[in-house]
Formats: sequence, structure tokens, C-alpha cells
Amino acid sequence: MTDSSTPLVGIFADDLTGALDAAAPFAARGFRTVVSTTHELPEGAASAEVVSINLGTRHMEPSEVSERTSGAVKALAALGVKVLLNKVDSTLRGNPGVELAAALEAISVDHAIICSAYPQNNRIVDDGVLLVDGTSVANTDVGRDQLSPISSSNVEELILLSLERAGIADQVHVRRASGGKGVTDLLPVIVAADATTDDDLLILAKRLVAVDSTALVAGSAGVASALAQTLGEGRKADSSPFGSLLTSQKILIVTASQRVIVDMQIQTMGDEIDLVLAEITADEVIEGVSEESVGRMTELVKREGVVVLKLGRLDPNEEKSTEELRTLAGTIAGKLGQFVKTITDISKPDVLVVIGGDTTSGVLNACGVESLGLQGELQPGTVNGIPIEGSIAGTLLITRAGGFGDEKSLLQLISLLKFGRSV
Repeated sequence: MTDSSTPLVGIFADDLTGALDAAAPFAARGFRTVVSTTHELPEGAASAEVVSINLGTRHMEPSEVSERTSGAVKALAALGVKVLLNKVDSTLRGNPGVELAAALEAISVDHAIICSAYPQNNRIVDDGVLLVDGTSVANTDVGRDQLSPISSSNVEELILLSLERAGIADQVHVRRASGGKGVTDLLPVIVAADATTDDDLLILAKRLVAVDSTALVAGSAGVASALAQTLGEGRKADSSPFGSLLTSQKILIVTASQRVIVDMQIQTMGDEIDLVLAEITADEVIEGVSEESVGRMTELVKREGVVVLKLGRLDPNEEKSTEELRTLAGTIAGKLGQFVKTITDISKPDVLVVIGGDTTSGVLNACGVESLGLQGELQPGTVNGIPIEGSIAGTLLITRAGGFGDEKSLLQLISLLKFGRSV
């Protein structure tokens, strides 16, 4: 059994769904877990065993990332955590290595590990190459993401490119776990490790927990799960996370994800259970949703059933720079969040399901939620918790990453919520 007099794990994540799904495995094992939707410590951090902070840096300019990361890492380290986990995207979108380099400097340690593998979701690192469903990540739908395209599938290359964009490539070494060149100066080292199985991640977690000082690691929710299992030896894991959930009659699902898999998940769900799909265009969101549409959506959610509020497809032929796309995404997330707040203020759904990190941030910001008490992980990348404050305080909130799961995963989630059984 671990000593829980101080927090065991401090998590700093590049987006909100990352902050949530990295913390969820610990909550599922009974660790007192709190998550901040901002880059500040959440309410209850001092009495928690796991503290997770959303840096919100996924789409930031690399040069702006270090300062925000440094402040969060110093705050977490001051709590006395045993492990500092930099939650990164499993496909290394965003600024991989930049947050880790800032953390190395902030707490003055000489090395850190990075491993974004998540074998349970078919994301592995084999011989230095990041693979998704057996395909090099740069050649996948995720790799062609408009906001965060991935130019290489070589992990070491991706980290170095990110450090170069941030202007700090000369401040840290990046080395493969095997076969890397020797280091002859005193600069800190980021070690990029392979992992192709869950057992590989467990071995890594056990080594991290055995470190006498604070261990520093960057990884996906796969690393978080391995750490939770290792630190949770002697604790009983919640083998049936749905057991504590009452069957819910009013479920609102909100998504702005442009991933093809999300469309497939919604279609599969609609083929099996009754639902109402309300699609809204980006122009409607940006220009302001009409009172008529607000009223119609509110009445739909008031009824017993499943309502999906989905942002329609953005025009793929409209040429925009990466910065313009990021600004557009932020605007859509914020205004969609305000729309959802208006609906939930009146309709009071039993469950609010939000898909995608940017959408989750927009909704929680609009609803005034700054911290959540987590309950557990319902599926890989799918987290349930209760907002501590704000207009949806006390509502069951479920968040899930936009690219996770197969065609049936959303159907399985909603069936368990609504009927208490899978289909």
C-alpha cells in the first residue's frame, strides 16, 4: 500500500481531455483525484492523491508553451508528488518534448522519459516509429490533422522538430532508449522509449515508481494506466465502473469532432437505438444560433431520450493557414460552449457527454467549471466525473477523446448509461 499523505502523481496535460483521461485510471482504482480545467491547481489539490492540470497548450505557439508549463510543474512539485506525468497526445500532435524540456528545467532534473504508446488503443512505438493500427502515424487520418499535422513517424525526429520550432533544440538532448549517441556535456536528456505491449508500459511504470527522487515522464493514457496499476497494488480496482451509475433518461451528446470514426460511431448508435441527431453548421455557431433553434434543442433535451448535437463538416476546400484554423476552432468551441450552456441551463440533462478536447474546454469554460472530481474510466479515453462548481455542478459529465474507440464504442457507452446493459 502506498503512502497517501501527499499527492502521489501530478499530471500536466496539453489539453483537457488529456488531463481527464490521464487521471481517470487512478480514480478508477480509488485514488482521490481532482482535475483542473485551467493551468492552475484545482480545488482540493492539497488533499488529493492525484492532481491533474490542463495546460491548454496543444495548439499554442511552441515559444509560448514553456512559461505556462514551468508554472504548473513547479506548483505540482511543491505538493511533493512522487511522479510527474506530462500527458501528451498518443500520436504526438501538438508540441511533443517542449513541455518536458520546460519541466526538466523547472525542477532541475537531468533526464526524463517519453513514450506515447497506448497499445490498448492500437498506438505503439516500435523501433522508434510511432504506429496507429499498424500504419505509420504520418500516413493516417490523425497524421493529416489540419490543426496539428504530423510530418514524421519517427519519434526522435518529431521531438527534435518540435524543440526546433520552440527555439530550444540546443538546451536538451534527445536520445533513443537504445542505440543513441553518448552525451558528453551536462545538458538534460529526453529518452524516447519503445513500447508495443501493456507489459512494456508496466515495466516502465515500475522503474519510475522505484526512483528515489521525483520521476519525470511524458506519455499517453497508456502510461497513466500502467502507473495507476503499479501504484495501486493493494487497492481494489473498480472492475465495473458503470456499477455506480444510475440508468439515465435524458442524455445530451455534444461533438464538434471532424474525425470520420466519430461519424461512424454516431451512425452505428442510431441504427440500434432511438436518438435525435441535430446538426449545426459552423456558420450558425459563429454568427449566433437563433432563438428558434435554441428553443427547439432545449425542448428535445427535456424529453427522455438521447440527443446528439453535432457540428457539421467544415469545408475541406476552403484554404486557411494553420493559425486561421486554430483561431476558427477556438471561436467555434467557445460559441458552441455558450449554446450548450443555454440548453443545459433550462433542460437539465441527466448526463452530458462531450466528445473532443477543444469542445470539452469550450463547454466547461462556458459553464464556469474549473475543477472536477473524477469517478473513473468507462472506456479507454472515456472519463466520468462530477463538476465541482459552475452551472452544471453535480451533473454526470462524460468526456471522450475524438479519435478513440471503434464503430460500436459509442453505442456501447450510451446503452450502458441508458439501459444499464450493453447491446
